[in-house]
Amino acid sequence: MYMSTPTRAEAIATLEKHLGDKPARLAHSLKVAGLAVTLGQLLIAKGILLNLPLIEAAAILHDICKGQPDHDRAGGELLRSLGYPEIAAIVEVHTRLGGRTPTPDEPLSEAEVVYMADKSYRRVNRVSIEERYGIWRDTWKDNPERLESLTNGENRAKAVRARIEKALGIPLSDVKSEE
Repeated sequence: MYMSTPTRAEAIATLEKHLGDKPARLAHSLKVAGLAVTLGQLLIAKGILLNLPLIEAAAILHDICKGQPDHDRAGGELLRSLGYPEIAAIVEVHTRLGGRTPTPDEPLSEAEVVYMADKSYRRVNRVSIEERYGIWRDTWKDNPERLESLTNGENRAKAVRARIEKALGIPLSDVKSEE
């Protein structure tokens, strides 16, 4: 089956069309895409089989429905309707990897690369997983159910970071993205 992946310019145009005039969201998506592409290039150089154009397009489009309820699922539905099922599959799991932490012996996936790049930015500022989840914990400190969910999410993000760092042989914090 032929896979349709938009070019960088096409992905940006699609994002702008569906986001409207939201320069901060576009800036975030481009930061995430820069880190995702850099991670993808480094992982490919280490022998990991990844589809770099898919990573870039999914990273650009990951927040196409931001602001809507369940923006990850809504983005997946929209991208499927636009003829991009492979991108949709990544976008719909970019927030929680579908609630599943990959096992250590699974091959790294494009979805993990986009997920980790997104978790590495708060808006346009590069942050660690610990910083990002610390902000969320402060926000939800009076909600035990939400705190438990955040702990699970942080543990998943740390596990994915460890998988990527193991493959790269360097800490994620040492990876400088192309911008």
